[in-house]
Parts: sequence; C-alpha cells; structure tokens
Amino acid sequence: MGKHNRLQVILYALGLLVLESRCVGHGQDRSTKQARCCGSQTPCFTYDELWKMHKTFWNMHMYPNNVEAAKSINSTIFAENVIGRVEQTREFLGRELNTEYIFGLFTGVALNPGAIEILGRPVAYDIIHFAATDYVTSSAVVVTYNHSSYLSPLEIDSFITWNSHKQITQYDVTFRRSDHSLDLTFARFQRTIGASSLAQTLNVMTQALAQSVCTAHDRYCDGTNQQYESRDVCMKFLTQEIRFGKVYEQGRNTLLCRVLHQYMVAYRPQVHCPHLGPSGGDMCVDDKDYESIVREKLYTNAPFVPRGKVDASIAVQ
Repeated sequence: MGKHNRLQVILYALGLLVLESRCVGHGQDRSTKQARCCGSQTPCFTYDELWKMHKTFWNMHMYPNNVEAAKSINSTIFAENVIGRVEQTREFLGRELNTEYIFGLFTGVALNPGAIEILGRPVAYDIIHFAATDYVTSSAVVVTYNHSSYLSPLEIDSFITWNSHKQITQYDVTFRRSDHSLDLTFARFQRTIGASSLAQTLNVMTQALAQSVCTAHDRYCDGTNQQYESRDVCMKFLTQEIRFGKVYEQGRNTLLCRVLHQYMVAYRPQVHCPHLGPSGGDMCVDDKDYESIVREKLYTNAPFVPRGKVDASIAVQ
C-alpha cells in the first residue's frame, strides 16, 4: 500500500473515532445533536445529558412532587405514545395512563383519603447503578418509602428510551426483591395486630384491604361507574370470590391488583372504576400466561439495543 493510501486510511479511522466520541462522550461538546451522528433516526445524547434526564424523572417521582405530577394526568416527562411495563403489574400505554400509575400510585392518602397505604410515599432515592448510551438509560435505584410508621427501601431496576424532546418513550421496570419486601410487610402487620399465625394475618389483612377498596368504590364510582350493588356485595366478591394475589399478580384478577387501582380512581373514575369491579376492566384480569408475557414484542417505539445491533439466537452445540 502506498503512502498516500495509508494516509487516507489513517484519516478515515480518525474520523470514525471522532464521530464515535460525539455519540457517546461523557458531556463532550458535539457539533450536532441530530440523530445521524449515530447512524440512525434515534436521538443521540451525551452521557451527562442522559444522567440529567434520568435525575429529572426521579426527582419528579419523589413525594410531594409526584402529587402535582399525578394531578396533571398528562405529564410531559412521557411521550404521547409511551409504552411501559412493570414486571409485577402489567403494561401501561399512553401519557395519561402512565402519569396516573407512575406518579399517582405512590401518592398514598394525599389524593385518596382513607385508603390503606401499603406502598408508601417515595421520599428519597440513591442511584446505585447507571449506564447510558445514545438514547437508552439503564439503572438500579434504591428508593426509600415512607409508610407513616416506618421507612423501607426498595430497589427499582429499569431500562428507558428517550426521544429528541427528552421524553420517556418506553420503559421496562422491575421492583427487585419485591416478594421479600411483601413478606416483611406481612410480618410487620402480624406484629401490629398480634396475630398468632400467617393465616390469621392474611385473613385480617384481606378484610382491611377489601374495606379500603370498597370505600374508594363507594366514594368515586357512582352512577354509570358503579360496579357493585352494595357494600356487602363488594366485600363478598373481594374476600371470597377472587384470590388475594402473589407479588407477580398485581396486574391480574386479584385483590392486590384492585388495591393498587384504588389509588388512581379519584383521577378518572370512568377509566378506573371498572378495575375495582368484578370484571377487572382491562387491568385486573387473567388474560396472559407466563410464556406470552415473556415472549411479547411490546416495545415498538425504538429498539432497546441501539446503533444497528440486531438480535441473535445462539444454539449451544
């Protein structure tokens, strides 16, 4: 190879390195923020930009900021076509629904007086893992929840994609060790009521949670939104005709699912009252099995694997 050709190769390689540094540099100056810097139609943010966007979301999630966000029912931190899924519950589509669930679910009794508070209000967070590239962030965040009489930590792991307006377009979230956390909640409740067994604890908790859901129904679900003929019918259905629910069944036909949805019913009764009722609406239903959930191609707004990478199946020989 001649000197001239070698020089061209070197200059070309240097050009690629500069382009790459602009795509993934940690706060480095870039000549453009257009998507083409990464060779695709998706945004290309610096690491520092993605860090700040990520922090903005978590600041909004903290109480009482989340109360104001929930009241808006239309938070612009989410794109109009946002697609989200929480492992322990189910998928949430659209800005309004995600505003209500991601923020409203953790407002406690602030917007639903009288409800039993099992989730707590998020009052602090610590980002313990964070990785970001182009338009994707991945993190593990330990959130401290205030349950009035005690504080408890819970780790939330997430993958998030962002659009050019710095809005969340997709998220895939799991509450890590949530089964262990619920066990501790049961143990605390058992000590509080002085129950002698787990079965007795579950029975008392079932009655208390059902009362809370029925109270929310009676307060907000009247007229065409009414789901139960009477308080007795409501209590009978919630305590005898459906199961309490396991941690991963908070988006299925369970009491636990309806407990979660009582926190949102004040925002849009016409949407959320069916979730408290016998039908479960489109949220508290047994409509999917394990395999269909795992294999579902839910995320269509942008690939979680950026910059031209493709899925691959590798068979072990």
